[in-house]
Amino acid sequence: MKKLLTALTIITVAATPAMAKSKIIAKVDNVTITQQDLNNLLDSLPAQYDKNDPKVRKELIKFLIDQEILVQEAKKEGIDKDPKVKKQIEDAVKQILATALLNKKIPESKIKVTDKELKAFYEKHKNELKGLDGKPVPFDQIKNFLKAQLIKQKQQQAVEEYINSIKKNHKVEIIGEGK
Repeated sequence: MKKLLTALTIITVAATPAMAKSKIIAKVDNVTITQQDLNNLLDSLPAQYDKNDPKVRKELIKFLIDQEILVQEAKKEGIDKDPKVKKQIEDAVKQILATALLNKKIPESKIKVTDKELKAFYEKHKNELKGLDGKPVPFDQIKNFLKAQLIKQKQQQAVEEYINSIKKNHKVEIIGEGK
């Protein structure tokens, strides 16, 4: 459960809460935690967690409460005003926005790899894909791994193409070499 809470901390920082009216499930001082907050967190859970398990839901509500308490304490101590923290928040917002845009423009579901592409990739790289015995790993044993790699490559290529297609709409000026 501790691994789950660590992962949730990262996910929650990156998630944007929905602003729709939702049933209040907890309050920390004057801040409400809603059913929608819990649903957003449940939706971000890895598949191995049973989202309907009352223990998981209870643990997530506790997590949301604890997180809100920590946020309020951080604000009381002025941590949100610290220049380093402000910069981290700005960087996180930039990363979230860029990722959300790319997920919208290049959804993973649109990236397809055919069996023909997989087989061609395997044949081209067969000698690099050796097992402990020094022989090429059979295609059937490595097919899923190769598919994931090709999807990753295609996503990266799509990202580069998308960035290049919109770059012309922006004035980019490199002033120095960053030293």
